[in-house]
Amino acid sequence: MKVLVTGATGFLGKRLVELLVERGDEVRALALPQEDISNMEQKQRIEIVEGDITDPATVARATKGVQRIYHLAARTGPWGAAEEVYRSINVAGLANILHASHTHNIERLIHVSSTTVYGHHLQGLITEEHCYRAEDNPYSRSKIAGERLLADLSKDLQVPVVTIRPGWIYGPGDSASFGRLVAQIETRRAFLFGSGQNIVPIVYVDDVAQSLILAGDAGKHAIGQSYTIVNDQRVTQFEYLNTIAQALQVPSISQKVPLTLLMILGRSSEKLWKLAGRQTTSPPPITTYGITLLGCDQRFSIEKARRELGYQPAFDVQRGVAAGMQWYLASKYKHVYRLSKRTR
Repeated sequence: MKVLVTGATGFLGKRLVELLVERGDEVRALALPQEDISNMEQKQRIEIVEGDITDPATVARATKGVQRIYHLAARTGPWGAAEEVYRSINVAGLANILHASHTHNIERLIHVSSTTVYGHHLQGLITEEHCYRAEDNPYSRSKIAGERLLADLSKDLQVPVVTIRPGWIYGPGDSASFGRLVAQIETRRAFLFGSGQNIVPIVYVDDVAQSLILAGDAGKHAIGQSYTIVNDQRVTQFEYLNTIAQALQVPSISQKVPLTLLMILGRSSEKLWKLAGRQTTSPPPITTYGITLLGCDQRFSIEKARRELGYQPAFDVQRGVAAGMQWYLASKYKHVYRLSKRTR
């Protein structure tokens, strides 16, 4: 089968492309011109198309001749761009994908959303029927707007769509989140947000990639449906951080900072950054998004995905962290080796 993967050079996109090629699919990867595609260029059954999903002509060219689309391209994170940038990619870019899917009669579009559409201040076990709740950041608002557009436009254009809502993805190659968290634990700068007994919505990258493939292969019953994808092992913040600490062979993390205090600090930092005109630069040292992600209780049901897609997480937290740590340490030693060569 010939498939298109948007966001193919991203953390999740790279792994999805690898798994698709392994199973024999012919992959067309859509990548921004400035992105590193060197690894993909060396592999068979991967065709590179450079361009941007905000350009309808590029999207039309990329979708022509494919049977299935995995739409991963998105502006992520709660900081670093103006609101209109998020909307141009996460909403208008999605509309371009939908229109091109209709034009080229795509058999199925698998859209990657996020559990952020449910909000982060949650109570109880959350299913796919939970209402939208936007957090106070452009990422959350744009992902909800994208899902609403998808629901309306896919019906009007009669495009078969399946939506996947992953939780907090981690694993090898995740320098933005997992790598940064590991570095904080390694240098003894990590602490527990609140009691540490809240459930964190982590999910290993391979499990998410497999859920996308399952969504593409599922029967017609999956069309028009949304599926939450997390690890239902019910890992607490304390367990997650200290599984990493144990792998690093550093002291366990026990220091606690009240969640209320952290939220006050987060809001204050964000206000100061905005007053200084730094919305589109690096984020402040602490953000409300990061606090809620790590410190708030987030329990999601995967029963629908298990029942209708056959989804079953293969990586528990011990196995996932071990794989992530192997990548982190290899990357660290490679960096040290390069520095030592430069100073000789």
